[in-house]
Amino acid sequence: MGKLNLYENWIELSAFGLLVLGFFLATTLGSAVVSYIIIFLCGATAGRVLFRLKPTLKFPWIFITAGFLVGFALGSFYGSKIMIVVFFVVGTYASYYAHEEGYIKGF
Repeated sequence: MGKLNLYENWIELSAFGLLVLGFFLATTLGSAVVSYIIIFLCGATAGRVLFRLKPTLKFPWIFITAGFLVGFALGSFYGSKIMIVVFFVVGTYASYYAHEEGYIKGF
């Protein structure tokens, strides 16, 4: 068994870390409405990152974001898992579209 190489395994470690963070974040929320609002805002953040990294978007960023979404969905005791994914995707698309059309200007 070899040593853990952070340079080679940063993608998996980041995805796992965000999976755990998403799980614990979701377990602390007390209602479906709050879960939906939080995951929509997380999706909006992912849309901004997607817009900013559009020219150089690589698989690792998608994998890391999916890790957070899976962790959040697994830890959410309130609300539907399908609705959590839907709100995340809608938030991502809405944010990306708003940045693309210039409604939101970034730095």
